[in-house]
Amino acid sequence: MSDVEDNKLPVESELPPYRQSETLANKQAAKFPLWLLPVLAIVLVIGVLVGKYWGDDKAVSNKSPAVDSVQNTSANPNEASSAQTVLSVETVSPSQDNIGNTLSADGTINAKDIANVSAKVNGVAIERILVEEGQRVKAGQILAIFDTDAMEQQVLQAEADVAEAEATLANATADAARVLPLIDIDAISKQEADRYRTAKLQAQASLQASRARLNTQRLSVNNANVVAPVSGVISEKMAEVGMVAGGEPLFTIIKGGVLEWRADIDPKLIGEVNVGTPVKVRLPGGDSVMGQVSRIAPTADNNRQITIYASLTANPKVRAGMYQTGEFLLGSVSAQTIPNSAIVSHDGYDYVMLVTDISTKDGQSIGRIKQQRVTLGERFGDSVTLIEPLPAESRLVKQGGSFLNDGDLVRVVDTLNTAGNQTSKQADKQARS
Repeated sequence: MSDVEDNKLPVESELPPYRQSETLANKQAAKFPLWLLPVLAIVLVIGVLVGKYWGDDKAVSNKSPAVDSVQNTSANPNEASSAQTVLSVETVSPSQDNIGNTLSADGTINAKDIANVSAKVNGVAIERILVEEGQRVKAGQILAIFDTDAMEQQVLQAEADVAEAEATLANATADAARVLPLIDIDAISKQEADRYRTAKLQAQASLQASRARLNTQRLSVNNANVVAPVSGVISEKMAEVGMVAGGEPLFTIIKGGVLEWRADIDPKLIGEVNVGTPVKVRLPGGDSVMGQVSRIAPTADNNRQITIYASLTANPKVRAGMYQTGEFLLGSVSAQTIPNSAIVSHDGYDYVMLVTDISTKDGQSIGRIKQQRVTLGERFGDSVTLIEPLPAESRLVKQGGSFLNDGDLVRVVDTLNTAGNQTSKQADKQARS
């Protein structure tokens, strides 16, 4: 009996291996006490509550310094303002300046008076040209010379004709003096006496004609030199060597070299311009030339514009035919100006940044930015006029205004007044010494 019991295997040993593991797990689960589950749940809840309370306590302790900092900052507004400045700026005040009142116009530079020089001989070729365009000449100066060989031969021929006419006249005079007294003794007829008188008269007329032809030939030789009729500047040269003279001009001279600026303006503005009004005409390269209104057209042109003529002073850079912009200087007016650098443009409008509510603490000047819209006038170099003036005591941000917004706090750093005072002190010191 005992042997039989010893030979019996446990029930689990009779099961397959994969069934044995499941059976053991079920037995262990059956041995776990179920009453521990509520206890574990209670412990878990208590742990969560304790952790939440501990975290809130640390957050409150960490935040307390920041709260104290904010309270301290609120208690000291000047230090807060200093810490919030966005930029250090230099300010400038508007200035009242005398600005030239001008009227701008476009016009053409032309010769005031010109002289066309033509040849006084025809059918003769030009042998030499003695001047060029742009050269200044004097009245009576030779400009060109024609080929005079043929004309000199004609002069010689005319001189010979004169000599022959003189001989014929002398012979006719001698015959008349010898024959005409015979009529008193009826030695010759009246008809024969008239022939001697007529022959003498014909010889005299022939001599006069020969002398006239000689003078003409000599004059042609003299006219073979093209001479300047007036003093001035050669503006155009049409003559060429070998060219046969005709009736066309050979040279054009600007009388006295005087050029004038001809500008057209609206009739509504004609009352502002008078004879004698100074003008300033701009030239290429930034140069300019001064002048004066010499005359005003009495009638309007086809475009209903009035032409103003202004004589210009001599300038080597001025050329006839140039189209240039000029200004009529109508005097000066007082206007408020500010630096161009103080202008801030955006959205199609112009603004300045005013520095207001300036206060000083611990050696620092703090101000608040106020954006002010302005209407600009004409620009003069580095300045621009204001159509609607600002208060004279206004302080504007001199430059860098585009980095600022309305309401910003800035630190004012002005060195101009200090520099001005130093300069004044130096001048006083030099004056005393």
